[in-house]
Order: sequence, then structure tokens, then C-alpha cells
Amino acid sequence: MDGAARILRRYTGASILIAFFLLIVNYIILGTFVFKGMNEGSSPVHVTQTVAEGLHTNGTSYTLEPNAQDWLHKSQAWAMLITNDGKVVWEHAIPDQLPRAYSLAEVAQFSRNYLQDYPVFVWEHEMGLVVLGYPKDSLAKYQFHFPISWISDLPYRLLALLCGNILLAALLSLFIGSRLIRAIRPLISGIHALSEDQHTHVVAKGMFSGIATSINHASSLLQEKNALLKARDEARSNWIAGISHDIRTPLSMVLGYASELEESDAVPYEQQQKASIIRKQGEKLRSLVSDLNLVSMLEYEMQPIHTKPIRLSALARQIVSDFLNNDLAETFTIELDVTTEQCFVMGDEKLLVRAITNLVQNSIVHNPSGCHIHVQMTLSANQRNALLIITDNGKGIEACMLPDLVELPYSSKRKSPSYNGHGLGLPMVARIATAHHGRLLLTSDTGKGMTAELSFPLSS
Repeated sequence: MDGAARILRRYTGASILIAFFLLIVNYIILGTFVFKGMNEGSSPVHVTQTVAEGLHTNGTSYTLEPNAQDWLHKSQAWAMLITNDGKVVWEHAIPDQLPRAYSLAEVAQFSRNYLQDYPVFVWEHEMGLVVLGYPKDSLAKYQFHFPISWISDLPYRLLALLCGNILLAALLSLFIGSRLIRAIRPLISGIHALSEDQHTHVVAKGMFSGIATSINHASSLLQEKNALLKARDEARSNWIAGISHDIRTPLSMVLGYASELEESDAVPYEQQQKASIIRKQGEKLRSLVSDLNLVSMLEYEMQPIHTKPIRLSALARQIVSDFLNNDLAETFTIELDVTTEQCFVMGDEKLLVRAITNLVQNSIVHNPSGCHIHVQMTLSANQRNALLIITDNGKGIEACMLPDLVELPYSSKRKSPSYNGHGLGLPMVARIATAHHGRLLLTSDTGKGMTAELSFPLSS
């Protein structure tokens, strides 16, 4: 809906600007056209003045300057001079049907209008009145009379006309824009659905039918690809689960026989040591297979999550106690800091124990010379999330390598391969956090230790 409103605003603004621009252009064109029409060729008033000023008397004879004669010829006009007593004393190309004497009333009638359908113009002369006439149907003469109040209000009327045009343009833009948005809205909804990986179908009609068809086709292709990807992921996960299951049985037998040989008094001591090595490596292999299966199930959201309210402080105490009671080397110290006891989250207890254990174990494995591990249980600043923060003062890791730590080993997203361990510990923690609608945040730098922060939403 926000996209539709933005399109409507832009369309309306553009329409108003276009309408305003066209209005200004029309005014300019109209003014230019009128002005050009009024002054096209030679102005009749100018020609009349030129003839009157170029007509000279010498006693009883009259002469017209060549310049004035040229103007009369170019304009195809005729001329005459009427004295004060109404007689025509000089003429040039005057039509035969026109009289050669005029009364005062007749002069008053044609001085500003027509003389027998001839458009005429007059100019004062020292001997009387010069009359200039044009051929019939060659000029249109209109006279308008306006009250002074109307002329005074003309700027306001023009402004009102301009505002009216702008308002009309805005209304038309809104009308056209609303119809356009009505046609575009299904397309926007369809595109939003595609961005959220949802199936959509847009009715193909009107001017956007081609786009609607393309959206529907893209939606169908995405659904098909998603189905193929889901089938591939399920097959991969099932294959890993099957391999893990097939390995467990022979691995259990290997571990069982290795334990018997290790504990048998009939077996020489050297052979017992070899059996112990076989058992330990078998246990590592069993742990690796278990981790691989769990990460695979979490990656493809196939791991069943059995949630219940869990008090994280109690879980943290249990895990810290287990590490302290399992012959932890003296070079490692673990400190527990609980700032709040009433901190419950909805989660799978086994998975949360695995995630916290992996984080503590990660500090131990990557700092063989020893370090101090601080486990803190607290709340976020907005009091909406439970935070379990595990910090060590070990050797740390370059900050640029932190994103690699939560990617699966040999993933194309990794910038460098995993060298220490099988590389499933932190990716598993990140996926356990995601499965609980939480997140894992890692911060570190070389020589500055490592901080891992698990955040989970509090249960209501």
C-alpha cells in the first residue's frame, strides 16, 4: 500500500507540473499569436500616419512622398484628403462608387469604422482629415469597451483563472491516478508476495495484463524451484540421517570391543593402550556423526523442537557445574554471574544445553594454554530478551573471520576452510538459536578473547 501511495503522489505531482507548464505555454503561444496577428505586415495606423505626414500641399496641388506611395501599394490601400468643409481635395486609387463630398455626420460615422464596407482609418492633416481605406474583407475591426473596475480586477481574474486551472488539473490527476493505482495495486501485492516467497496469482487484465502474466509465471517458477529445493534438502538430510544410523551400529560394536580390550587383564598393557586410543577416536567419530546429523536436521528445519518453559539461570549453573566436576584443567577457570533468576524462555532443554556447552567447550578447545571463562545470565536493555553471554580472555580471532565461524564447513559462504576441529560447533549453536527465534552474536579480535552472546525472547 505504501508503494501505491508513493506512485499516486508522484503521478499527481507530475500531472500538476505538466498541466501548469502546458497552461503557461498556451498563454505564451496565445499572446504571441495575437501580438503577431496585430502586427503582421504593416500596421494600418502606421500606414495612415505615414501617408498623412507624407502628403504635402503647394497652393492648389498635392504631392505624396514616394515612401508613402510604396506603403499604399504594398497594402493595396486607397487614400483621400477631406477638407474641413467635407470636400475631397486629394485622392489616390479611391474606388469609383465612393462619394467625393461628406457631411460632418458621415465623417463621424466612418472615422472609426467602415465606409461602405471598406475598412477605413483616419489621421489628422493640416488641410483636414486623411482617410486611408483597405479592400473589402481584408481587415476585421473590433472595438471593445470595458468598465474601469473590470480592467482593475483583470489581474485578480487572471489569477483566479490560473488557480482554477491548477485545481482542475489536480482533480483530473487524482482521478486518473486513482484509476491507475487501482490497476497497479494487484501488481504491487503480487510483487510483495514474491519477495516474501509466497505463491501469488494476479488477474491479467487491462493495460498491465502483460506484467500480471509475467508475475504469475515468476510465481509458478519460484514455487517449482522451492519444491525442488525442499525435495533436495529432504533427500540430503535423509541421506545424512541414514548414513548416521548405518554408522552407529558398527561403531557401537567397535567401541564395545575396544572397551573390553582396554579393561581386560588378559590383554598386554601395550595392547590396552591401543584399545584405549581406538575407543577415544571412536567416541570422537560418534560425536561427529551425531553433530553432523543434528546440524543437518536444524539446517533444513527437520529437527523436532520440544519446547517448555526453561529457567536459563538454572541451566547455566548445571552446565558450569558439569565442566567443573569433569576434571577441568587447572589452567581454566569458569565464573558464573547471574543478574536475574526469573528469566524463562520457551525452548528445547537438550538443544539449549548443547548450545551453551558448545560455547564453553569452544573457549576451552581454542585456548589450550588456558583462559578465564565468564558466563553471564542477564536481560537485554529493553527487558524483552534473555541474554546468555560467554566471554573468555584467550587468544581470540580476527574480526573479519567471525562470519565464517557460523557457516557450515566447506560451505561456499566461507571465506576460508575450517582448520581447528570439524567446525560444526558454532554453526550448530547459531542454528539452535535460530530454531528458538533467537540469535548468536560473536565479537572478538586477535589477542582480545572471544565473546559469544545468545539472545532468546522471554516467554510470556
